Amino acid sequence: MGCCNSKDSKERKVVERPQSDGQPVDSDVKKDVVEEVVEETSEETLLGVEPRALTRQVDPRTERIQAICARDSSCPYRYDACAVVGGEVKCYFEDGLIYRIMKDGCWYYYNDTLEYEAHVELFLGPGSQVATGERATMEVMSDNWTRACAVLYPLETLRCVSGNVLGYRCSVTVKPLSEEYRHKACVAANRTALMETEAVRRLAGSETNEEQILCRCVETNTRYVDLKFPPSAEALARTGKDSRSIAEMAMMRPTQYLPEDMRLMVNDITGPVVAHAIDHGNLGDSWLMCAAAILAEDETAVRNIFLQGTSAEKALGAYRLLINKNGWWVTILVDDYLPTFSCMPVFARLRDSPAEMWVSLLQKAYAKLHGSYAAITGGDALQALVDFTGSPMYRFDAEWESAAMDATKVQALANALVGLSRSGASVVLSTPGHNSESYLGSNQAGDPAAFRARYAKCGLRMGYTYFVERVVVVQRPQALLFKVRNPWRSSGTWTGAWSFGSRKWEENPDVCSVCDAQEDPRDGSFWMSWEDAREYFDGGGVFISTCEMTDYRIKGVFQGVFPSVVLEITASESTRVLFTLSQPDKRGLDRTDGAALFAPIMLTVSKREGNMQRVQKNTSWNPETPSEEYNFVVGREVGMWFTLEAGEVYQIVPRVHHKGVKNEYNRPYVIGIISPCRLEGTVRAEAKCLGSDSNVFTNYCLYESEAPQSVEAEYQVHIPGKSPVTNVSARVI
Repeated sequence: MGCCNSKDSKERKVVERPQSDGQPVDSDVKKDVVEEVVEETSEETLLGVEPRALTRQVDPRTERIQAICARDSSCPYRYDACAVVGGEVKCYFEDGLIYRIMKDGCWYYYNDTLEYEAHVELFLGPGSQVATGERATMEVMSDNWTRACAVLYPLETLRCVSGNVLGYRCSVTVKPLSEEYRHKACVAANRTALMETEAVRRLAGSETNEEQILCRCVETNTRYVDLKFPPSAEALARTGKDSRSIAEMAMMRPTQYLPEDMRLMVNDITGPVVAHAIDHGNLGDSWLMCAAAILAEDETAVRNIFLQGTSAEKALGAYRLLINKNGWWVTILVDDYLPTFSCMPVFARLRDSPAEMWVSLLQKAYAKLHGSYAAITGGDALQALVDFTGSPMYRFDAEWESAAMDATKVQALANALVGLSRSGASVVLSTPGHNSESYLGSNQAGDPAAFRARYAKCGLRMGYTYFVERVVVVQRPQALLFKVRNPWRSSGTWTGAWSFGSRKWEENPDVCSVCDAQEDPRDGSFWMSWEDAREYFDGGGVFISTCEMTDYRIKGVFQGVFPSVVLEITASESTRVLFTLSQPDKRGLDRTDGAALFAPIMLTVSKREGNMQRVQKNTSWNPETPSEEYNFVVGREVGMWFTLEAGEVYQIVPRVHHKGVKNEYNRPYVIGIISPCRLEGTVRAEAKCLGSDSNVFTNYCLYESEAPQSVEAEYQVHIPGKSPVTNVSARVI
């Protein structure tokens, strides 16, 4: 009997800078100072560059991606709230933050952050003839230099000085906003949020059912507020429960923070869904945003999440999202209040379409599901994709590292990845996080700054997961190539071998044709060889999309090691299905909760032989390769593809290792049956109960099974594009 740890989590992925993981204390105050010295300056003006015009017809999705990429190349700002258009722009920090704009003899400074205040000190050479702008102070020093000072708050543009400057020195210091300033900036919005919350609470009275409360809001035309996840500080971080604190923010609806001409445009999805539109925000949940970006590669998958809402509900700020949690489909009802600052969402948003809410609402629904925004920092993007779609996944970190260390194992990895890519499965690759101990991550200990700079140079972010569009093996020259999609805004670009414009394509025209790499698609994607990929990515995984498939979910509970429900299945014709087994997620739970640790689990499929059942396959870490061995996996879910032969009788038996059993805790589970087509009329599945004396629970490959008792079970049927239907019966298909 084996008990192995699954790769159920990656290193915590955090945004390196700026930090937003708590209210600042004195020791945490960031005082980055940039010194700039210039003897003389001229008043040259550099006009803004308009995005390149598209010269050919493209589909709406491609058009949106290219428009975003073109905008990124012409506009340096993250939030694009600068009040000055055009001018000569200078950035003071490597990752943006503070900018100086010189235009028409005026020196403007712009704070392109939501969490810092910037202190600008400008020393102007003797003989300079200048006047100060709003909120700037000026004094002449003893050496005849003139000192001008100004403080910029988030998204502010200030004119510091104007006139003729003869040489200057400039110092810019940034530090986190004070609690006092935050509170003053947020108090009015939060007062409004509280008033609307109390109005809905009065309307609800003693009613606690979310559906009934929403109905009352629709009947009375009252703006909806989610009383189970209200717009308050507790939604950000739970006192005494979350280890992380989050600074005060203004809770606002998009109809409150958007310009008036955009308020009627607010909706969950308003245009073609593209990953490039996502701004991950400042929460520190890059793993979740990577999952959202990968999800956005399939617009149908995103739309399936939002298919339940009505226009009447949305008009009142109420949205429904369909998420698969712990193997079971659940509808999450949320209001549209978001954490903001300076009338800008602080967390996830769509940067080119402020009225389009899908990524902000998806993040909020996930936070509600786990208790708070603080509860969703750090995780594995593939696990979030399972929650968003109900589809299985697995990681191949060990196989990737093994191939990176041993050239004889590269071919096996290449064959597997090419096959998966061709089958329609989504392959993803991950970069090491800042605290990673992987074969790559451990290299950063000597010089972390140089390690980060290496990734920034080629446009990659540390601790991120990237979608792989294609995996190609070519024979002449022998190479394994990955086409990686990078939707994240970056100043760097991959320029190595097989990059767009590389001589490799010119030298190998046949490969160029196969890979369709004649020109740069201008969508952030790039080609990279295995030799380079292994130096930047430390692993990855596979996501098996099932959003176009029908799935059936059956609930049960382990009483000790014994399942309350097994399935007995027969098929009238040969049918290939995907079986899954899920246990409760530990995210957001108290450490004393019975589900706070994953149990080692496994799913067994056996076939009838007379009055006996013979084990055919057990799940392993990879759904594509079920095993005859008994290997329990410590993870949220396991799965396997299996072909049901016509006329045979099978049992699907959930298993849990005794090491995962806790006193006074019966661990729930969900069995999933996923199929490319509906199974009614082809497959019959019934809920049964096996006695605790069955030898299947002691790993016998042949065990007795005479007429197991039928039991009623709660089950769901989810047809693509429709809401799941829940029933209770002994017959589940």
